[in-house]
Order: sequence, then C-alpha cells, then structure tokens
Amino acid sequence: MTAITPEQIRTARARKPRLYARDFAEGLGLPEAALCAAFVGTTATRISADPNRILPGLAALGQVMALTRNDSCVLEKVGCYDGYQPGKIARIVNPPIDLTLLCAQWQHAFALDEAGPKGPKRSIQIFDAAGEAVHKIHLRDESTAEAWAPLVAALRLEDQGQEFTPAPTDPAADLWSDLSRVPPLREGQIAARRLAKGAIERLMVRAAETAVPVDFAVGNPGCIERHSGVIVRVLEAGPWINVLDPGLELHLRMDHMAEIWAHPDGTVDAFGDAGQLIVRMSGAEGWAELLAAEGDVQP
Repeated sequence: MTAITPEQIRTARARKPRLYARDFAEGLGLPEAALCAAFVGTTATRISADPNRILPGLAALGQVMALTRNDSCVLEKVGCYDGYQPGKIARIVNPPIDLTLLCAQWQHAFALDEAGPKGPKRSIQIFDAAGEAVHKIHLRDESTAEAWAPLVAALRLEDQGQEFTPAPTDPAADLWSDLSRVPPLREGQIAARRLAKGAIERLMVRAAETAVPVDFAVGNPGCIERHSGVIVRVLEAGPWINVLDPGLELHLRMDHMAEIWAHPDGTVDAFGDAGQLIVRMSGAEGWAELLAAEGDVQP
C-alpha cells in the first residue's frame, strides 16, 4: 500500500470535518498523531512531549478539560493542572483532576488551534511512540486564553515537519496493564467473583439513583485518570453508557465488556475480549450494598 501524504490526509479530512479525529485516522489506517502532524504549520504546532515541561505550564491556563481514554472508555474532567509531582511515574493531584503518568510513554505532542463554530478550539495532545493518544488537554470558554500563545511558544520544537513515522512501544512499560495485575491469592484469602453481564451499567445507574459516591479509573499505557464522587445523570446512547454531569463525562462501550470481576476489597474491573482492562470502578459508603445485589455468572 502506498503511504498517504500529509497533503492527502488534509484533503481527506476536509471531506469529513465532523468525524472524531480518532475515528477518522483509524478509517485511513493511520495513527492519530499522523493526523495532527499533517496540519503542522497551519492548525498544529509540534511541541515538547516532556511532562516536566508541559504540565507545570498548564496551570496558567486555568480551568481546562482533561481527557484520557482507551479503545473502550473515555473520562473527561474539568479542573486546573496544579499540584504536579514529577518523577518517572508522575502525578497531578488537584481535585477534581487526578492523573498518574508514565513519562516514558510521552513521546510526541502537538498544540492544536482549530476554528470552531463558537470560536477557537485549542488543545494540547500527547501521543506514544506508535502515535496512539495518551492524554489530551482541551481549553474551555473559562480558560485563560491569553496564556495559550506564550505556552505554545515556550514548548515549540525546532522540528516542525508534517511527516509522522510510528515506532514500536515498549510492552513492558504499561501503566494501565500494571494496574490490572492481581497478586496471587494467599492461603485463606477470598477469591474475586465474576459478575453477570451488565453489572457495570447497573452499578452506575444504582449509584446515581442512591447518591452513592463512586470511583472510576480509566487509562492507557501512559496515563490513568480518576474520578471520585457522586454521579447524577447516567444515560445510554447506542452501544455507549454515559455519565453526563457538569465537569464530568464518562463514555463506556457496553458491547466491549466481555468479563466483569469484583474483588474482595470492592473494586470492580471490566475486561475486553483480549483480556485488556477497560475500566475500574469502586465506591464509598453504600457501595458494598450495591455490589452485594449483583449476581455472579452461573457455572
């Protein structure tokens, strides 16, 4: 197959401007980072992917939206990027923003400044070596717009090429898979139980109905984002179940969840067909009662 050029990518994008970037790139057989790269010099700028440079500067933007996703779940939280804790595994702890970052996976980054129906659509998007999205930061109406240009200028790379060449990622460096590895059972320890299909959806709905605070963790090899608190508006739309609350959105593919396991500590994990962790869910006071009402898969 002949490689598609940046110009061809831009032409194809002009025909489908409303399609989500991830879905558009997948339709062309490209990593999402290649789509960003194709617009360098117009609506995109290559910037440093070093978390130690990006994350401290984000505080100047004020209120923004933090987005972390995998193939089956997306978590979006609105807040400020204060409280950066550097390290090989770095943290942002400034509720409601709660991020854990594996810095080695942050390999490419772009600042996007696109035209939208209500004004500029500005975001910083980080990708791994293969061009898969690790984390995105979207400015909002209440963001400090005057801080955008100085931040992009400070992070701008000398290389502003439009080509993107994906590289292999290190399978051992996977923050999200590490989270799902359950240690071997000790003697006398209670084993996890497998829940019936639809358990995650029912738990979400019942938690919203009863105002039981819940915790969600959503991630990929380079970033895990968490939510803790009460959820209110839970709606299904096609294959997705969604939390649509002010400052919080979660979008979860119901048809991607192949197995659901409840651990003795009350943590519930949903896995896909390939055994990949999709979402982790737990809760506070009242959660144990909701979980106890969930039936196991019949042998």
